[in-house]
Amino acid sequence: MSIPSLPLFVAAQTHAQRNPAKVAVVDTTKEESFTFGQLLADAATLKKRILGKLGLSDSGDLDERRIAFLTPNGYDYVVTQWAVWAAGGVCVPLCTSHPVKELLYTVGDSDPSLILVHPTFEKVVPALREGCATAIPFMNLEPFTRTDEAPLPTFSPSFPLTRRALMIYTSGTTSNPKGCVTTHENITFQANSLIKAWNYNSSDHLIHVLPLHHVHGIINGLTASFLSGTTVEMHPKFDPKAIWERWQDRGSSTMFMAVPTIYSRLNDYFDAHIRRSEQEMAARAGAKALRLIVSGSAALPTPIKAKFAEITGQVLLERYGMTEIGMAISCGLEVEKRIDGSVGWPLPGVQVRLTEKETGRVIEESDEDGMIEIKGGNVFREYWRRPEATVSEFTADGWFKTGDVARRDAAGAYYIQGRASVDLIKSGGYKISALEVERKMLALDSIQEVAVVGLADEEWGQRVAAVIKVREGAAPLELQALRAELKNEMAPYKIPTVLKIVDGIERNAMGKVNKKTIVQKYWPDKA
Repeated sequence: MSIPSLPLFVAAQTHAQRNPAKVAVVDTTKEESFTFGQLLADAATLKKRILGKLGLSDSGDLDERRIAFLTPNGYDYVVTQWAVWAAGGVCVPLCTSHPVKELLYTVGDSDPSLILVHPTFEKVVPALREGCATAIPFMNLEPFTRTDEAPLPTFSPSFPLTRRALMIYTSGTTSNPKGCVTTHENITFQANSLIKAWNYNSSDHLIHVLPLHHVHGIINGLTASFLSGTTVEMHPKFDPKAIWERWQDRGSSTMFMAVPTIYSRLNDYFDAHIRRSEQEMAARAGAKALRLIVSGSAALPTPIKAKFAEITGQVLLERYGMTEIGMAISCGLEVEKRIDGSVGWPLPGVQVRLTEKETGRVIEESDEDGMIEIKGGNVFREYWRRPEATVSEFTADGWFKTGDVARRDAAGAYYIQGRASVDLIKSGGYKISALEVERKMLALDSIQEVAVVGLADEEWGQRVAAVIKVREGAAPLELQALRAELKNEMAPYKIPTVLKIVDGIERNAMGKVNKKTIVQKYWPDKA
């Protein structure tokens, strides 16, 4: 079997030829390691099966047909992804934690030619079959096992890198999820930009706990790592106990990437189970030994960042990206240049500008809020079968409109203020960043989680409202006492005037809160 000479596959071939024993994936569920050579061989084998299932010859081409797959985080996921790309198809990874209804939305929208299902999820198949509007063939994915001899497949000329490769669905925090289509060219650009900025290399070892239906886990975690020869240790899900135990094995890993809620849980686990125990010194030293720890996908509250630094000595690297653009802005590797509250500077090859929402005027001044717009090889190709939506998200001169608001300081560093549609609150003539208010509130010992939203109000335009989960053991929280405490932290017009205490705040797999849902749930008359 042959596979096309895509940059990712050629890089894997180079790693395998330089060092046949070089490990690409450590699968913690299988308790097995897989080399780059075996990964290529297994991808070629599965490619043949996929083509055969669809009635095509071994040398056939899916020609951008979508292939959906439901596979747990691990080696089998990577083989499936590579096999679909080798066959010329478009990967549509399904979220392993989604209920059937949401899986059917993705399947119905992406219109796949085939659905691959890992044995772990075989119980879901009858409901998926029944719910599909059209008869889509299903294929059972046979798990792969380690082999000592895996000859490298032959390589054939690559198809154009402008071909569609990946369809990831947007988080749906402000509207229905849309299929965001990126090409092989986009993916390679995004990964290489991160490799340059964060210095991935073949001596790195990444512990991977992120979901694999989002750009964070797929591009930052897998593609950039494999292009650079980094070994990826894949866990089926995040477990704070497992991560702290791994970090105590000092020198076994060099990189870790996660979302803010994961760092919050790591902090809490350390306090509850490790602080003042025999493991404390080893845990702190092990975490401090990592060369790079990244936080993204949602705003990082300063208290979480500060607490993690106190425990580990690590200053989390913050960056900014989204499904449509991959990563666009990042703080640098030099810790002393990282700025609290800032996501840093544009990544290599990525252009960033701020514009005035009402007029489109490009903002040259510093410390002025503006809409973030992005241009570069990282920007996606289209929203699947939504040509009008795609066109509407680009300016006349070709910049992608992110919908996020930021300000830029005199040194060119960017500070995210939030989504224009839900995080920018207009109250009494003031513009208020919900993210800023949340950061200030999380600094209070009594507050474990908070979501700040704007509620429609005849007098003020909008009122600032807060949904709060109180930390266990803290005294009951009342609005007037909270407002009094916050007056030392922020301007009076930013302080919430409406308070709702809840047992928990619902978040998606990437730690994001759907604020429209929050308003509908707690203040339906304001939705």
